[in-house]
Amino acid sequence: MSWERHELLLSQNSFKWAPLETLYLGGGTPSLWGIQGSEYLGQWLTDRLISSLNCEFTMEIDPGTWSPEMIESWKSKGLNRISIGTQTLDPNFIEIMDRSHTLHESYELLEYCQKNNWNYSLDFLLGLPYSREKKRNIQKELDSLLVYGPKHISLYILNARSKYPHAQALPDDEFIREEYLFVSEYLRAKGFIHYEVSNFALPGYESKHNLKYWKSEAVAALGPTGTGYLPKSATEALRYKWKVSQADVELESLGSEEVLLEHIYLSLRTNMGWKPLQVSQKLLTVFQNWEALNYGSFSGEIMQLNSLGFVMLDSLMDDLFRAGI
Repeated sequence: MSWERHELLLSQNSFKWAPLETLYLGGGTPSLWGIQGSEYLGQWLTDRLISSLNCEFTMEIDPGTWSPEMIESWKSKGLNRISIGTQTLDPNFIEIMDRSHTLHESYELLEYCQKNNWNYSLDFLLGLPYSREKKRNIQKELDSLLVYGPKHISLYILNARSKYPHAQALPDDEFIREEYLFVSEYLRAKGFIHYEVSNFALPGYESKHNLKYWKSEAVAALGPTGTGYLPKSATEALRYKWKVSQADVELESLGSEEVLLEHIYLSLRTNMGWKPLQVSQKLLTVFQNWEALNYGSFSGEIMQLNSLGFVMLDSLMDDLFRAGI
């Protein structure tokens, strides 16, 4: 029913399917589908979403839920990129976080990807409980990861719920900020581009799928909590999010002000930066102040934030609101 509902949503808004440029299977642990999932869902995708030969097809894989046969089965359906939920390579923190996979399973998957020359991304988590007390050695973990030649690393901060059992042991914002800036400096020294707030890639290995979202291009979505975006014009767009318990969506219509604010925010999240249509004196003053504080640079009519600016992004958006943007 969700497919039919999606088809109706597209037709009602004058959109239709085209050969896919990117396909991302995520939202949990799709690798749990195994070979049976590739045979069923892979055929479903092939029948309904005709992908181009150059389609970037990514699947999230948890280190404890894979086999070489499963990955090869998905590869036969077009899979050409893997996102691995590594999170950490410190056995102490894997135990604290109660991860479903072991350190050995992480290394097995990393070795497989390296041996078979997969284009893959790793998730790396900051702000772990007891990081300060246990003196987490992030550089040692990154050194271990880079041995396996990943082309892409996604850097996230642990977002814990209020009833999280280790909530009182989480590091403060200043500690996490220093972790973030250290990782950014370290990876850039190793040849990675810090191309988005939470993402690093070797040149040419940026996530094409996520770039579409950050560029406010059309993105379709299926499945519980999946979120799609349909730009109707330069000043109008539709965002939809799938409900968890039924095959229906929540709709959000975006007008000119919302589209503009989203464009500014997403542009500043990336190393492409934001190019305003017009730079007023107030806006120029804001940009000059950001430069003075070493948050980024304004040149060629484009404001580009650096790693420190990425950390401060929410506060910088407040600066723009106060300037009347």
